[in-house]
Amino acid sequence: MQWKHASSPPPKKFRAMKSAGKVLLNVFFDVQGPLLVEFFEHRKSINSDVYCETLRSLPRSIKNKRRRLFMKGVVLLHDNARPHVS
Repeated sequence: MQWKHASSPPPKKFRAMKSAGKVLLNVFFDVQGPLLVEFFEHRKSINSDVYCETLRSLPRSIKNKRRRLFMKGVVLLHDNARPHVS
């Protein structure tokens, strides 16, 4: 039961929209923001071929967005730690 005025209209019921589903996102970033963002199809796994292709496209992305950083040199920290599991 809701508290409302007798002449007020009944509350609207909203239907839940179906979500687009799960999307896999691969992001490379530095302190200034994202350098390379890739979205992958549903149910696509990242194998060594896909990951190597991503690493090949990373220098071009760094050159386009942070030319000074690319001239100084880039150190890649590969962190594959497990996500927090409660």
